[in-house]
Amino acid sequence: MIIKRSELRIEKFNLLGINVISFANDDSGTAKELTNNNFDLDFDIFLNKEDIDMFKIMIRLDNFDIKNTKQTGYGIDVSGEFKFRFNNAKGLDDDMQSVLISRSALPMAIGHIRSVIAITTGNFHLGPYYLPSIDLNDLFEKKANSLQVNVENEDI
Repeated sequence: MIIKRSELRIEKFNLLGINVISFANDDSGTAKELTNNNFDLDFDIFLNKEDIDMFKIMIRLDNFDIKNTKQTGYGIDVSGEFKFRFNNAKGLDDDMQSVLISRSALPMAIGHIRSVIAITTGNFHLGPYYLPSIDLNDLFEKKANSLQVNVENEDI
């Protein structure tokens, strides 16, 4: 099948920071088996009012609570900035733009972060760590709830 190009493309990716700590209590196991999967992922989406074809996603992912567990594995903290462009935002309705942002752009950004983690941890003695699949519906629900809490706190 011939692929159809998306109405969305990544313009730029900036790795804003990465910190990886390897905790090794012994030489057994692999990163997949040993790393704490309790990652905290936060993201923000910024629309550009001057250029409606552009938007930005900021992501931060970390599991630094592992430092307190004393278990073998990785402590990982990574953040990135992704700039995206619609090929023609004026030709897309608001619903389609929203779908492209939530169901295409965010997964692309998470995929980039996933590869940064795998490549970086591949240099450690435990081997590469591959971030597990993420339930996007759950992520969106948690993000919406956190935004609601923030809005409620601003009224105080």
